[in-house]
Amino acid sequence: MHEVLRQHDKGMAKMGKISEAKNRIQHNLDSISKLPTDLQQKSLQFRMQLDSVFNWLTFAARGMETWMDEFNMDSLKDNKQEQTKYLESERIKISTVNETMVSSLQKADSLLRKQ
Repeated sequence: MHEVLRQHDKGMAKMGKISEAKNRIQHNLDSISKLPTDLQQKSLQFRMQLDSVFNWLTFAARGMETWMDEFNMDSLKDNKQEQTKYLESERIKISTVNETMVSSLQKADSLLRKQ
């Protein structure tokens, strides 16, 4: 349980960074949409990259939200063996969520540095 909650806390610490990165990306997308048409066309590749990373960030944040909605801390509390299996499964799930969050933030940082 301790490891599952530690992984949860680690992921929650990234939620603000994900929100901030999404805001920065949205700002860039809004700026591109205000450019003259010819410059918008020249920015098409960058816009597609921004859209892709924005979607990755959204997916990562939803992963955390979904995990939190589905996690049942009291699950199988009367059956320690089954509870241990459940918690191991949840540890793997939340670790995967964290990996997705880290990866999406790295993609965002890399892309936003290019601008």
